[in-house]
Amino acid sequence: MSLIVSVRAHVTDNWRRLLRYSGTSAVGVVLGQTILRVCYDLFGWSGLVSNLAAFLIANVPVYHLNRSWVWDRYGRSQWSREVLPFWLVSLAGLALSSLTVGLVDAVTNNGWFISAASVGAFGTVWLVKYAVCDRYLFGTPIEHSGPSEPNQEMADDGSQSTGVR
Repeated sequence: MSLIVSVRAHVTDNWRRLLRYSGTSAVGVVLGQTILRVCYDLFGWSGLVSNLAAFLIANVPVYHLNRSWVWDRYGRSQWSREVLPFWLVSLAGLALSSLTVGLVDAVTNNGWFISAASVGAFGTVWLVKYAVCDRYLFGTPIEHSGPSEPNQEMADDGSQSTGVR
């Protein structure tokens, strides 16, 4: 199956999830850019520090919106399986945006260019973040079956045992 056919099938099957993910991202962009501009324009912080503050504050509600509204996950978050990987992918966006914001801030004193650099960098990571969230963090786990992989069963004592059916 070609990549285009695979992407088309995923979009067709998951258009509501993609729409919600886009909405969550829009909330994150508005919140993050508002914080960035307040820190940069009103507080006089550097573009780099403003970008970091915006990221740290906005990423908390974005995580929770993605988890609950986009992927219908409720209850306690699993730190090693959900929170940490989500923040690591988000940190890739922060690293890229920090690089671009730092470069733009060095050559201009314009808040709009700082915002554009931040949004552009995070936008490049946006699709990768969706794929990681959908495939590994919050999406429905993919069932693996076949003769090469033994089935995992729960033993009477609650531990997992490898059984062959």
